[in-house]
Amino acid sequence: MPRISDDILLTHLEVALAVAPQHTLVRLNADDPRAQRSARVDLARHLVERMRGFTIEGDSHGGPGAQPCLFPGDLSPIG
Repeated sequence: MPRISDDILLTHLEVALAVAPQHTLVRLNADDPRAQRSARVDLARHLVERMRGFTIEGDSHGGPGAQPCLFPGDLSPIG
């Protein structure tokens, strides 16, 4: 399977963020941590919808059947 070029992925993510719902982007800076988390989840769902159909491949670390990580340099907990 072909790998997505960095330029194509960058452009697609930029467009996806540009058309993300405004209320979601505003809630990213909310004072309430629960509202911030909800906004992050909404934004992640939006990006997943926009990225459907892309084939994302990574280096095979972990053997067959292992789920590749999109961001291998940052494995710290979210939040």
